[in-house]
Amino acid sequence: MSNTAILQAKVEINNSLVLITFCMKCMGLSFEDAKSTTTYFIQKLVLLLSVSAVCYHVFSDIVYIAITLANSPRVEDVVPLFHPFGYGVLSIAKGFALWYKKDDFKQLIDELAVIWPDTKSDQEAQTIKDNTLATLLITHQWYFAINIVGMLFYGLTPIVIYIYEQLLGQEPEMGFVWICWYPFDKRKPIAHVFVYLFEVFIGQTCVWVMVSTDLLFSGMASHIGMLLRMLQRRLENIASTEQTDDEIYKDIVANIKLHQRLIRYCNDLSESFSLSFLVNIVLSSINICCVVFVIVLLDPVMAVSNKLYISSVLMQIGILCWYADLIIHANADVAVAAYNSCWYRTNPRCRRALLFLIQRAQKPIAFTAMGFTNVSLATYSSILTTSYSYFALAYTMYNKNLK
Repeated sequence: MSNTAILQAKVEINNSLVLITFCMKCMGLSFEDAKSTTTYFIQKLVLLLSVSAVCYHVFSDIVYIAITLANSPRVEDVVPLFHPFGYGVLSIAKGFALWYKKDDFKQLIDELAVIWPDTKSDQEAQTIKDNTLATLLITHQWYFAINIVGMLFYGLTPIVIYIYEQLLGQEPEMGFVWICWYPFDKRKPIAHVFVYLFEVFIGQTCVWVMVSTDLLFSGMASHIGMLLRMLQRRLENIASTEQTDDEIYKDIVANIKLHQRLIRYCNDLSESFSLSFLVNIVLSSINICCVVFVIVLLDPVMAVSNKLYISSVLMQIGILCWYADLIIHANADVAVAAYNSCWYRTNPRCRRALLFLIQRAQKPIAFTAMGFTNVSLATYSSILTTSYSYFALAYTMYNKNLK
């Protein structure tokens, strides 16, 4: 692949990851080195503030949960505290993975540019690329918008409730964004303003972490899925035109090498996201259960904010499982495409090579959560089922307390 083609590929890839780059910069991370000393220190300061804020959020949640369990261990008092805590823990896990694997992600993006398809002379391949990139852009924009709007509603809810109660002639008190513990009286006017702004910053930082990591994975997985679909098309066209046996064999070998390279790429991507996948799968069921419990049984005033929250949670784990599942099926379709080729026109050597490709493609390429489970739409179904089981348990305990 020529240098010009690689540069063009990097431009297309970077354009598809523009929202990710923006979110990473907002929390002090970047795949590129700082262009000046000032920029470098600003990035480090933003990163330090972001990490400190989210870590304190999780610590304060732990303290508040412990205090609540000691004073009032009722399910209706404890359950609403768990989904903010889970969201914070998930943000730390994903933020750590993004920071720790930052150089690996940069290398994966550079490697992707090398195998990026040059489709100028192939209209069908160009159509596949255009449709894939357009779909990815729309998905990223909607995901970004839902998370931002959800955080906006969460941040403005205390103000809206205050104004609403004031219009009803009550004596309202300004609330807070999160239920957190502080080592000072947060009800004092100056402290109240500081805590409110601090909690808005916490929430927005968590959103930057979630959006950047989820969109990074979905973007990379979408690109790999596109390359696998193009590989399928190339395999289906084997021996469909007049070629010599040597030319057909070379074509088959080139496709095998590309397939193996895509497999290694997926394995490297899976390793980079493995920890965050595990934490995500473990905590998503708890987060969904707790927020549904609050919406259905406890707090109709916060219903809009919580409904946006659960929408973002369902979409967040759903988008990961969807794109992971896409890779599994795209790789399986490679075997089908090889079988659907004109292999019967080739010599035994070519047939053996195609058989090798089919056997390898029948072995799934799966993203795993630290080796405990594969990530797919079946995983998504399992998470929802587990969430319902947790909700049923919490609902039963809640009804017993009412009697």
